[in-house]
Amino acid sequence: MNTFYPHAEQVPSLWFPLVKKFYQEHYPSGKPNKADPIWVMRHNGKILCAVRLKQYSGVQLLTAMVTEPSHRKTGLGSHLINSIHPALNAMPSYCFAFTHLVPFYSANHFTTICVEMLPEELASRFRAYMAQGRNLTPMYYDFVKKIA
Repeated sequence: MNTFYPHAEQVPSLWFPLVKKFYQEHYPSGKPNKADPIWVMRHNGKILCAVRLKQYSGVQLLTAMVTEPSHRKTGLGSHLINSIHPALNAMPSYCFAFTHLVPFYSANHFTTICVEMLPEELASRFRAYMAQGRNLTPMYYDFVKKIA
């Protein structure tokens, strides 16, 4: 099977209304913010997959990763994460993975860590999410390019 993967594009501010609509349709709690880098993959002008890199002091949090339902389990999400490797590697990058998605993030260069390993700003946010009853696992982006 020959799979087509579109290129990842960082969203310019002009596209923000389209991204906001995509999130409202497919992941309403993943509220996009113009101040944070958002990356998407589009095909024929339609957004298929999106992710936000929420910026903090010297670190970033990969959040609001969502794929349009008819394109899930096709490898598109993995392709998006691997396509934005330079952005993820530019500074320490973390995610709070829903526990059922830990295998997905583990397969895409994230490593499970304990909450004490998070920078304090992220640790306090993580604890607040857990207090709300969310089932999350803290993870760290740990891409090491293997030289053959």
